[in-house]
Amino acid sequence: MRIAGTCVVTASLTLLMAGPPTRAAGGGPWLSPNRYRTILTVDARGVARSHSPVSVQIDFTQLLAAAGETGTFDPDTVEVIAYDAADAPVVFDAVRNGYDRYLLPWRVERAWPISRVTFSFVMPDHNCTRYELYYDTVESGLGKPQRYPGIVGNGDKFTDGHARREVNACGYDTFCDFDGDGDQDLFKGGTEPYIHVYENVGGNRFVDRGRLTSGGAVLPFPMDGNNRSWLSCEFCDWDRDGDQDLFVHSPTGPDVSYINQVMKYENITAPGGPLTFEYRGLLKTVSGQTLGSAVSFVDWDGDGKTDVMGGRDGLVTFYRNIGSSGSVSNMQIADGVYIRANGVEIQVMSPRTDAKDIDGDGDLDLFVGSEEGRVFFFENVGTRTQPVFTMGRLIAFHEYMDARTGVRVADFDGDGLLDFVPGRYWERTQWGEQPRVYGRLYKNVGTTTAPRFEARDAFNGSPYTERFQNVDAVRQNGVRVVDWDNDGRPDLIASDTDGFVWWFRNTTNRLFPIFAPGVKLMAGGEILRVYGEEDYNRAAGYARCDVCDWNNDGKKDLLVADGRAWLWLYLNENTDASPVLGPGTRVMANGKPIDGTARGSVLVCDWNNDGKKDVIFGMVNNGHPLASQYYDWDHQSADPSTDEGFLFYKNTGSDAAPVLAYPKWLRAGPGGGTIIKYTRPNLGSYVDWDGDGKKDFIGCEFENNARFYKNTGSGAPNTEPAFTSSASGVRIVQPFTVQMMSGADAVDFNGDGDLD
Repeated sequence: MRIAGTCVVTASLTLLMAGPPTRAAGGGPWLSPNRYRTILTVDARGVARSHSPVSVQIDFTQLLAAAGETGTFDPDTVEVIAYDAADAPVVFDAVRNGYDRYLLPWRVERAWPISRVTFSFVMPDHNCTRYELYYDTVESGLGKPQRYPGIVGNGDKFTDGHARREVNACGYDTFCDFDGDGDQDLFKGGTEPYIHVYENVGGNRFVDRGRLTSGGAVLPFPMDGNNRSWLSCEFCDWDRDGDQDLFVHSPTGPDVSYINQVMKYENITAPGGPLTFEYRGLLKTVSGQTLGSAVSFVDWDGDGKTDVMGGRDGLVTFYRNIGSSGSVSNMQIADGVYIRANGVEIQVMSPRTDAKDIDGDGDLDLFVGSEEGRVFFFENVGTRTQPVFTMGRLIAFHEYMDARTGVRVADFDGDGLLDFVPGRYWERTQWGEQPRVYGRLYKNVGTTTAPRFEARDAFNGSPYTERFQNVDAVRQNGVRVVDWDNDGRPDLIASDTDGFVWWFRNTTNRLFPIFAPGVKLMAGGEILRVYGEEDYNRAAGYARCDVCDWNNDGKKDLLVADGRAWLWLYLNENTDASPVLGPGTRVMANGKPIDGTARGSVLVCDWNNDGKKDVIFGMVNNGHPLASQYYDWDHQSADPSTDEGFLFYKNTGSDAAPVLAYPKWLRAGPGGGTIIKYTRPNLGSYVDWDGDGKKDFIGCEFENNARFYKNTGSGAPNTEPAFTSSASGVRIVQPFTVQMMSGADAVDFNGDGDLD
């Protein structure tokens, strides 16, 4: 998948009605059942290309309107076909049947509510310069929502198939009936400086509409130097003009004036015009105090005016509306008053609140989500104007790292009873026998005055999406590509923060891979799990793995590094095509078990080109006095618990019976180089990245980038690589918004002869 250079796309907006397959100006024979076609021309810019991503801005709705079509564009009808220099359609996937053999992978990225999209597709090679793009309307009935579009190669997320999956609003998100159709739509914040919109199209089915726009362009929010906002969003028609105003809290920003502030955006959309928000400054109290937390809105004291609820310093806080104008620009709220329950201030980290009369007694009860993940309910035993709360009760989520929860109380199913939907930032179900829980509707099956709740999944009322769902290996995962079951298709072996290792089996092929739902690997007859430091962070396993034939018995084995920076070996006790892993054993080096500082990662490779497998081991700065028992490496400072980087463990035994020696640090840069170290280093691959016949090193800086270190050594047998050209390496993957870059694997995934 070559991505060097930039392709230029031009579009010949020839719209043709489907009929007998005839040749028309600018187009070849009609190959699709769709009724509309646009011709695209791609300039490869003189660069040799193989399965390269191409992107272009297209307004399908506008194109259809120009052809006199009044129907609604259906992205599930999209098909794109490449033509070679001889003007013949190119077979992209020969194992498919009929004209499906010609179909290229594609992806549509939307923004809401505008109709212009970013359309990406695969350029098979540089000789393919003409493309036919077919599409149609929802009304045509030609959409194929369960036909997988494929992977383009410019940051696609892998999928485990077309299915229903619950969706929720975590502490960064909010539900809001934005379009006034009587149901709750979903707006998701988080790391990126954007809000993602999911429209409720009925029956609690949510459709991803893309990023929120203002004035016809994607609306970016203040961000830090890594383009992160960690924004929490909330809507409220503060000025009561019939549309929703927007309020955004972010703990970061371009400078101190934005950090930990609430920003106001007034909805100034003109009748018939594009959705438009105008920034109206920071939300502060009349005395000038900032709020320092996400906010929600409710008439807390029953005086008929909308008040603000917040949570500065982790204390649930009421800010009374003392204004009279209703202006977003000039909001007037009093200094905060802490809310008490059972006589004690309600204190939870990063509270997200919703206040509703859940028991029909005429006063507001309080629901609170938290950073740690628990969701609490506080019953109001006072009055509508003078609330008094009882001790809180835990009503949802209680496990380690059920993080950043939110909660929304509403009549989600239209039966006249209030339900509630809690949400967390990521799915993480620790126990192997449980189903994965992406969200739940807690449906009120009682009455207005005596509510009783039952948890409902996507098939029984919970908010859900129905689409090709993302492969989910939990937060901060690592991944290796390996044909685990020897069926000729690349699978994913992924490892997660909780210490588990997952197998996602490829059920199709390399070009249009659809993976089976993840299965946790077993070892010694039990679910494989590794752990973090025993005394204070045991559940944070931070598994990182690699697959190799450790003992040369012709069967793939598994190595797993954990949160303690211990390294475990799981030998395959069955066959290569059907691995059954035995119990884990600690990997030894220099006569001691490998025991680093924290959060290890592992790469098995022949580092010094002597025909024997060695181990590269990454570890991060811990600073905890019990980080390691041995500290068996050359110390970087007087406090070895703060050491970090990549260690090379040379195999002094045989390839079939490795014996690892005392390690040394990987270095890069001129001369002897400096130790490769950066924030939480992760592995990583050892491959010939630049095609010069010598293997290079690829490492990752957590929450930042993947880097290529060019091997400037000789590549001769029995010699280690040298990386003298750059101490910092070359960044080969750098997302616009810094993400959790917690590992990388470089392989020829799509079988086109080069590394992905």
